[in-house]
Amino acid sequence: MRPALALILRAALSVAAVAVAATGALAQTTMAQTPPAPTAELGPRIGTPIPHSLAAVDQSGAARDFEALTGPNGMALYFIRSVDWCPYCKNQTLTVDAARREFEKRGVSVVFVSYDAHEVQSAFAKLRDVKVTLLSDPKSEIIDAFGLRNQTHKDGRFAGIPHPAVFYVKPDGVIAAKLYEEDYLTNDKSYRQRPEVAAVLEAIDHSR
Repeated sequence: MRPALALILRAALSVAAVAVAATGALAQTTMAQTPPAPTAELGPRIGTPIPHSLAAVDQSGAARDFEALTGPNGMALYFIRSVDWCPYCKNQTLTVDAARREFEKRGVSVVFVSYDAHEVQSAFAKLRDVKVTLLSDPKSEIIDAFGLRNQTHKDGRFAGIPHPAVFYVKPDGVIAAKLYEEDYLTNDKSYRQRPEVAAVLEAIDHSR
């Protein structure tokens, strides 16, 4: 799995062209490169405030917001597709939850946002003994505020899911780091790639 801030998919092609002058054997070689694959920055820029207060209910049905959720040194904010049907999201949530003490040692809380109803999140949390906060965003209002909605899915079950992303947000609400797959526009399997806990912790350590 690729570490911090993901990798931009690039391709380069060298083309040799030989031109022979009418009077002699003068050869010239030129090099040409293909442009990089299309990419676009995902979500708010680093150094800007979060665009939503995170006012929502958690897996227990309790009302929460950024002020109530953030740790002394900020928050690791994960956007995932679903803890109901997405195995990659479930695995990521469990992996991060198992390492939550590493975040706590840094004074950083951990919050996951998905479009799942809080009852769905509650069932998953109880079944797998998940301790990190799961925020329910059933209308994808937080997802849309962060500009993460996957526009490929306009209707049906997957409408409203985000492109997975992780933000480190400081206690004042300013985004200090973010991690996501930068080829998300061209790679329809990019959702399978999730940053390892070590990469997120490294981004936090470098941004505090």
